[in-house]
Amino acid sequence: MKTDQFYTVKTLAEKLAINPMTVYRLVGEGRLPAVKIGRSIRFDPAAIDAFLTTVRVGPAGLVDEKLKDGKIENRKAERG
Repeated sequence: MKTDQFYTVKTLAEKLAINPMTVYRLVGEGRLPAVKIGRSIRFDPAAIDAFLTTVRVGPAGLVDEKLKDGKIENRKAERG
């Protein structure tokens, strides 16, 4: 695995068109997979692609996917 293939917080935020603070928040919540090297946070592109498949918005609205008994269970996320 080459380290030059990893995203920084800034490059990931730019690619996803979100604020870098949102990236930090998602990492802090444990929702976004990251690698910490010293004081730097890096993101594996393959792990980011896998993350993005779990947060897709479908025709029924925002879908929250949970792993249950080895199977993915879709639940409509509650808004509140």
